[in-house]
Amino acid sequence: MKFIDVLGDFSEKIGLGRLEPDADGSVALLFDDLHEITFTPDADDGSLLMYCEIADADRLDREDLARLLKASLLGAKTGGAAFAIHGALRKIVLWKRHDDSFSGVADLENRVNAFLAQVIFWKEHLEDRPSENEEVPAPSSGIPETAAGFNFLSMSV
Repeated sequence: MKFIDVLGDFSEKIGLGRLEPDADGSVALLFDDLHEITFTPDADDGSLLMYCEIADADRLDREDLARLLKASLLGAKTGGAAFAIHGALRKIVLWKRHDDSFSGVADLENRVNAFLAQVIFWKEHLEDRPSENEEVPAPSSGIPETAAGFNFLSMSV
């Protein structure tokens, strides 16, 4: 099933009623009043993009940026996600592309929870700003049992 096909059931399951995407086909959810994740399907390549702003680019120095690049090598320490700089907004973005094919609501929920765990980890990691020689661990807490604290936002990308 495509994202649009499971979105309504997913949003009902998390207590938001049946959500519909905006004119661009995008949906943004706010988790725990802190983590806004946007979901944008791409019909051209059959994918679903999940992304979240995780830091102000101007706040990070070259060492911070080098650490992010090192950690995201082949997605090994980011759960397959990658970092980018949104030039116009001057934000560091964590993003992950999925095939727009889900076996059902539980599959979408698992992917959202896994991405949310990465968002939380990297936001906290950037706030703590470890020293250059410190090894950057992958999130050790695993996937949260549920993604609590949902609030719905709709936005254009």
